[in-house]
Amino acid sequence: MSQTDPAAGFDPARHLDAIAPALGLTITDQQRPGVLQFLAIAQGMAAIVGAAPLDQDSLELAGVFRPGVVERAR
Repeated sequence: MSQTDPAAGFDPARHLDAIAPALGLTITDQQRPGVLQFLAIAQGMAAIVGAAPLDQDSLELAGVFRPGVVERAR
């Protein structure tokens, strides 16, 4: 499997090179092949989800998750 698929318009290596520094990640040369493989897999999964038919009239947004301690009403 090619790590660069021009037909899909997604290049895992370019994406990794752009996003890792923005996230403060250091990817070693040893880790890079595995990270690229999983980025390509994640993009493929996202494409499947994105292609699923969705009735816009039935869209219900999920509530907002805010981590932390829950304050109880007194």
